[in-house]
Amino acid sequence: MRLHKDLALALAALLAAAAHPARAAEPAAEPAQTEAARPEDSADDPDAQQEVDRSAAELEAVRQAEEKAGLLPQAPGAGPRDALGVGLDPADPLARDLGAALGSDLCGAPLADPQPEGSVSVTLPELLGISEEELRAKYDIPVELNDAVVAYIRFFQTDAREHFSRWLSRSTRYIPMMRQVLERQGLPLDLVYLSMIESGFSAYAYSFARAAGPWQFVVGTSKRYGLTTDFWVDERRDPYKSTLAAAKYLAGLRERFHGDWYLAWAGYNAGEGKVSRAIRKEKTTDFWRMMGKGRTLRAETKHYVPKLIAAALIAKHPERFGFHVEYEQPPEVEEAQVPDATDLHVIAKAAGISFEQLHDLNPELRRFCTPPGGWTLKLPKGTRDTFLAAYEKLGPAERLSFTDHRVEKGEPLAKIARAYGVTEAAILRTNGIKSYRQIKVGNILVIPMAGASRGMLAGSQLEDHRRPRAQGRTVAAAAPVPVSPRAGSDGVYTVKPGDSLWTIAAKFATTVDKLKRLNGLNGRRARSLQVGQTIAVRES
Repeated sequence: MRLHKDLALALAALLAAAAHPARAAEPAAEPAQTEAARPEDSADDPDAQQEVDRSAAELEAVRQAEEKAGLLPQAPGAGPRDALGVGLDPADPLARDLGAALGSDLCGAPLADPQPEGSVSVTLPELLGISEEELRAKYDIPVELNDAVVAYIRFFQTDAREHFSRWLSRSTRYIPMMRQVLERQGLPLDLVYLSMIESGFSAYAYSFARAAGPWQFVVGTSKRYGLTTDFWVDERRDPYKSTLAAAKYLAGLRERFHGDWYLAWAGYNAGEGKVSRAIRKEKTTDFWRMMGKGRTLRAETKHYVPKLIAAALIAKHPERFGFHVEYEQPPEVEEAQVPDATDLHVIAKAAGISFEQLHDLNPELRRFCTPPGGWTLKLPKGTRDTFLAAYEKLGPAERLSFTDHRVEKGEPLAKIARAYGVTEAAILRTNGIKSYRQIKVGNILVIPMAGASRGMLAGSQLEDHRRPRAQGRTVAAAAPVPVSPRAGSDGVYTVKPGDSLWTIAAKFATTVDKLKRLNGLNGRRARSLQVGQTIAVRES
């Protein structure tokens, strides 16, 4: 019974460690937070979430295919012994080569553990006519052939063929940019294939371990390299910014493991601390020895290096391995600064492009609009000037209608909704919240304003179109709002009938919180503006 209990505990620990590592920041763990308290955990708007779900399903399908093929999961230390059955027939010339090299066959005894580089080589029929020296010269990362690498080559050719074909097609969309970044950082250009096995070159890729983007960062690690993940954006999905972060991380791993790329790649997958512990425990820096006999690294990490090598081999010789690819072209883009939150549909119309084009070029955006405070957008080459000219003609109300609200004590959701003249459902959906019980004092809520004509939770998408009269925050009777309000030279504004903090904030492209801070408004004072009252709208 004791043995069974220990085994159960060991299995539980193994499952708990299954979170995607490289991605796992080694330094200090982030404080535990509830799901509602972490903005990065909120769902994206429907357009972005659909892409995330599609990419997550692809990654999960590949993972399940690895399990079905016998590649994952395996007990620590087992290595890829059983994986060679993938796509191989005993009569296959490759099988005979392996048998001769390792002293076993596919139908007999288990294959030997993978050997250190150069001691055992395998001849691939697909690479006949290319010498080992010529093959290595084609790569600036260490490449070798052994049973583990061959197992993944056969896996990509068979069980994962459909997915790998898509990865090859997408590769040329990002590889030119990625190689430029890697070159500037002084790194091998063929490290781009790490992104291939991480995400299949998908900006929206999302794993069960909450790793996201082309390089599959978790939030903790991404913060170490300057990537922002919040309610508005997820820069792990920005192809350029995430590549720069990955390059810095890989450069650090290379230095930590003294130029040994196999250990560096393992560190990217498992976390550098885990690999360092494996080195101390196993008393070796030979990755293949760790893979074959070591019991510290998980099966996923042991298979990570041969999986990367296999992907790189096929990617540079697709026809030899039976892949006929229609490659995507890299997009030509130019950047434009959007000064404040603006509906993406408005931006697309101003630039003369489709919403889908805009969304495709800016996968980091999680909402139907750009973040408050300004954002740099990528637009198709040749559309920047058209966009800027059209944008200058738009008034604040035409760009977007929403504001933010800090929840105070004694403010139930119904009260907040009444104050802004919107439905409770609109507020919940805008903030990706399922229940009013998740709203806590101090939370910042994004409020879709009554005039919003577009967006995740406005206009025709609201369940309840009835607009209760705002109470408390709106002064006097509603009156026409000036189209082009101006503050005095001293940066103050005189409150007019129908004004509230959020209408004033929208007029002057600022936020309710900033107005409160500038004017020392809180509690009842913030809810009782008076006609004729002057308030500051910008720093003096």
